[in-house]
Amino acid sequence: MLTIARSPSRTRHPFENLFVDLGSHSPDKALAVLTAAMREERCDMNAFEWLSQALPGATLKPALAFGSVSELYRSYTRPAEFERLKSVRRL
Repeated sequence: MLTIARSPSRTRHPFENLFVDLGSHSPDKALAVLTAAMREERCDMNAFEWLSQALPGATLKPALAFGSVSELYRSYTRPAEFERLKSVRRL
């Protein structure tokens, strides 16, 4: 009988959901770079152009690549904030 060893599945960082591939970058690093871009007022920069400079090798989901850096940031923060609020409400 053949048994298949299953590796424990790793929990994905919510920021990974915005990408097809993060390349060699960690989700935490990518989020830190995005947050820095927001602080540096690169909000209106095209997300694809920003990504190719800030995180070479990473690929955004197509719908997000055409937007701005601020739209990319909101795509992550709004669902994350909603989940946080849901957990607070349950207490």
